[in-house]
Amino acid sequence: VLIFHTSSVHFKALQLSWTSLALVGIDNHGKLSMLRISPSMGHTLDINTSLRHLLFLLEYCMVTGYDWWDILLHVQPNMVQNLMEKLHEEYTRQNQALQQVLSTRIVAMKASLCKLSPNTLARACDFHAKLLLIAISSTLKSLLRPHLLNTPDKSPGERLSEICAKNTDTDIDKVMINLKTEEFVLDAWVLQSLQQLIQWVGDFVLYLLASLPNQGSPVRPGFSFLRDGTSLGMLRELMVVIRIWGLLKPGCLPIYTATSDTQDSMSLLFRLLTKLWLCCRDENHMSEPDDNLIDECCLLPSQLLVPSLDWLPINDGIISKLQTKQPIKLQFGKSVSVVSHFATSQLDIFARSPGYQKIDNLRRLNLGVCPTEETKSCTRCGCNTMLKSPNKSTAVKQWEQRWIKNCLCGGLWRKVPVCLQ
Repeated sequence: VLIFHTSSVHFKALQLSWTSLALVGIDNHGKLSMLRISPSMGHTLDINTSLRHLLFLLEYCMVTGYDWWDILLHVQPNMVQNLMEKLHEEYTRQNQALQQVLSTRIVAMKASLCKLSPNTLARACDFHAKLLLIAISSTLKSLLRPHLLNTPDKSPGERLSEICAKNTDTDIDKVMINLKTEEFVLDAWVLQSLQQLIQWVGDFVLYLLASLPNQGSPVRPGFSFLRDGTSLGMLRELMVVIRIWGLLKPGCLPIYTATSDTQDSMSLLFRLLTKLWLCCRDENHMSEPDDNLIDECCLLPSQLLVPSLDWLPINDGIISKLQTKQPIKLQFGKSVSVVSHFATSQLDIFARSPGYQKIDNLRRLNLGVCPTEETKSCTRCGCNTMLKSPNKSTAVKQWEQRWIKNCLCGGLWRKVPVCLQ
């Protein structure tokens, strides 16, 4: 009689995540498994205690720089708003220097939290756009160089911010006169290589201003920017820089589809942007946009073609689809077919039609319906970008170097084979 012993499945190696809320193991059959570990170790906790525990761990990751993906596994949609508010309160209690260090990390953390609830998806768009705006602003300002070798106390970028903050003129050319334009001189080919990033700035300003008449709708992407004086001021500074660069290389200017050939689109947008910025530049003394500004913004779609929302990443990051308590099976090298538990929500503004044009979300390049280049995708936000750089410009390579290890949102990359795109 032959007796066959079937070997039981058991783990050969185990590893806890940074905050010990997830356990990853490899079994004797070579399968990789990931298990949630309850923060309370199986004990029932009331919602307030659970929120405090998750908040403490989020703060820990924000300060240490550890990835917070395992914490997101335990955040339920009804927790998102409370966690966001408490996290912001703790952040504002810190001193100014620490706030500056953590400024982008907390935005990335808020973006990842917002994607876990259908009620906050629009805010996730805003946080992602804010991360991109901050990155573009710091990159473009870093290209400015002082005209003289003896470097002054302030860099050209700092002087730009100071002058734009003090000068409230709505005429972009009058603001430009107060700057040392020789500090903005760059080679024409460098400026041309930055056109895609410049185009995003121009499109985003137009989109925000065209959205102002609908400011009462918080589910519309861009809603929070309309009362964010810091971000509007940053956009205003970039418009001035772009205007100066346009004198050196007109081909680098953002392209607008206008109904009139004689219309100065940048001057129009800068004037409206400045009026909106003046309403909210002081957080303690905000005012509502006047009727004239709203009326002018209502006319924008009849003067300029307002861009679509293709600057948003698609919501296909795996993290936002792991909230269900059901086991999920994934396979290496195959696209994720797991459907988010709120994917059918009418508020899922990340949705795309089957034949949509794919975009390199970081380089702002169109990849077509079926890209022929290998790409990588963020496991957290779904942001796509090409693996190999098509650029030779040093300025653009400096931009691309920022995203080699992590995505804009801090998430890790996964390679997407050509056949799966």
